[in-house]
Order: sequence, then C-alpha cells, then structure tokens
Amino acid sequence: MNTLDIVLINIICYMGGLGTAFGIFLKYKQALLLRTHSHAQLQDLVRNLTNDLQNNGTSLGPPTPPIVASAPPPHEIKEIVIRN
Repeated sequence: MNTLDIVLINIICYMGGLGTAFGIFLKYKQALLLRTHSHAQLQDLVRNLTNDLQNNGTSLGPPTPPIVASAPPPHEIKEIVIRN
C-alpha cells in the first residue's frame, strides 16, 4: 500500500463516521433538541426537570454507610511458600 491508498482509506473512514453521526442525529433529533416558543415554556421545562431530579435523588432510600478498608484478623492470615 502506498501513501495515496492510506490517505484515501482515512478519508473514506472519516466521511463514513461523519455520515453515521449525522444520520443518528437526524433520527433522534426530536429527543435531543427541546423546542420552546416562549420564556415561560423554558422556565416550566427547567422547573419540571429540577423537580424530577430532586424527587429521584430522595427516593433512592437511606444513605449507605461508607466503605472502610479492613484487613483480615491475624489468625486467618496464612503464609504460602512456593518452591521450585
């Protein structure tokens, strides 16, 4: 393979990636972009999202205790010796 082949393959892969990303964006455009027609709609949307996040954060249950590192008791430690 010469340099021209490598450059052409790189260009084809790059354009294919851009095309795929653009196609995915077009398919999911309605879910990715939120359209509001007024400032009141935008404020309502932000308020609803904030309430949802706050409700989801408190419904997870009681907080779990922190994880503390510990070593096994001394009587459970065994020495393993490997000899050739």
